[in-house]
Amino acid sequence: MGIYQRDERWMVYWHENGKRRDKSFGRGEEGQLKAEAFDLAIKLARSNRSSLPDPAMVSLATPIAVEQSGLAPVGAVEVSVAPVAPYAGPVAPVAAPTTRITFGQLATMYLDHLRVSGRTEKHIYSLDKLLKNMFFDILGRDTLVEGMTYLKDIVPFIKQMQGVSPQTKKPRSQASVNRYCDYLDAIFHFGIEMELIARNPMKGRKKAKERPRDVQVSVDDLRRIMEHAEPHIRWAMEVCFNLGTRPGPSELFALRWEHVDFDAGTVRIYATKTKTFRTVPVTAAFLTRLKEVRETSTSGFIVEYKGKPVTTIRKGFGNACERAGITVDARMYDLRHLFATTMLANGADLAAVSKLMGHSTVKMTADVYYHYLEGEKERAVELLPVLEGV
Repeated sequence: MGIYQRDERWMVYWHENGKRRDKSFGRGEEGQLKAEAFDLAIKLARSNRSSLPDPAMVSLATPIAVEQSGLAPVGAVEVSVAPVAPYAGPVAPVAAPTTRITFGQLATMYLDHLRVSGRTEKHIYSLDKLLKNMFFDILGRDTLVEGMTYLKDIVPFIKQMQGVSPQTKKPRSQASVNRYCDYLDAIFHFGIEMELIARNPMKGRKKAKERPRDVQVSVDDLRRIMEHAEPHIRWAMEVCFNLGTRPGPSELFALRWEHVDFDAGTVRIYATKTKTFRTVPVTAAFLTRLKEVRETSTSGFIVEYKGKPVTTIRKGFGNACERAGITVDARMYDLRHLFATTMLANGADLAAVSKLMGHSTVKMTADVYYHYLEGEKERAVELLPVLEGV
């Protein structure tokens, strides 16, 4: 369900009894407000599992009382908007909807918005899990958004996020805290855009500067880890290091043999993060390895386990690190870092490495990786010639 335009007409689509329905609300600002009001009525009905409104019966003047949701018991929610008469020439501007909505209801509507906006199921699932396991516990599913403030609600939320993670038993990184706050800010921003809330409780928050994680794993450490890893994990590490892929389902485990051009010696990688393709050339040695593994592969995926695609190797990678006696904090993502820093340290062009990494700008590559290359500025000035007689 959602709002779109067709021939400048504001339309709302939704699914009812397994069939898609579309309704036009006309052109211009009035049509937009009518469409937004009806879309809101559908979302509130879905959120609270009540019957869907009839587009012919819902007017912008009708208060819509929504009973408690199975997901978020909230009491009645009132949507008050100005009346709309049948169109007969110019119409006065229609007032925007105002609501008394809970954080739980707003978050549920935002998830529905993501589902019809093309976001990946993985992203939606992760956010839904965060809401249920953390955000609702801290902020309150039934808390009215209009009563939330930065000092009363957001500051305690940030403080708790900065604490120890129950999963890792370690303090969360600033990058994780910033990401959680960005999720929360997106929910409130959506509420403002949809005219469900009047203000964003996140206003006043200053995004804390993230300290780049210090990668302490070396290429020699990787070789030791690979010696103690299971065959499919060892191969996954080899692929990740040679292609610089993002580890996980988004890139590494999504690679298929059809993405390899054996004649050109390249691999085509789709980045779900930036929604772009990049082509990575491979060394002759790694191309030979690809050909060898292809002979015994049965799943169609470059990385597989017992003939089936792989979705995660985090535990197996950790066990291999432990058996190899690696004492520093090592992660699969470090292979992507080493892919970049090893090339840069050996004189590779920064712009070329940026393209291979799939970064949107060269600045991003420089900001993330250049601080690893100690002595590069000194080496650069040593290249200057001596001006005789000056």
